[in-house]
Amino acid sequence: MNIHKGHPFEKPFLGIHHIYANDHALLGLRDGHFADGAIPVFDQLESVTADKASVEGERVLLGVMRKDSERLGKTDGRGYEAWAKDSRNSRLVEDGGTACHACHTQQRGRDFVFSHWRD
Repeated sequence: MNIHKGHPFEKPFLGIHHIYANDHALLGLRDGHFADGAIPVFDQLESVTADKASVEGERVLLGVMRKDSERLGKTDGRGYEAWAKDSRNSRLVEDGGTACHACHTQQRGRDFVFSHWRD
């Protein structure tokens, strides 16, 4: 996905998105139900125009969601973490993931995940 200016999620998600998934998350992306241990990863990059094409710029953030129903009950079994740019230390989630989860509740019917599998 490439979110452009004017999109409802422009702030803070303007740019190109890649989704990565472990095996549990891959199954969840396909059927909409994520098992404990599922870890989808959201990689957001700047969208740069070069030679009349949109290309990847620098990383904006790297976000990770983890499903653990037993340990993460306050957020419906979901844990959230994100890092700014390419940092391994500059964390963006400071509230235990409650703000992330508040937005993700829009996708309750897809087990709180916005992305889905496309054949």
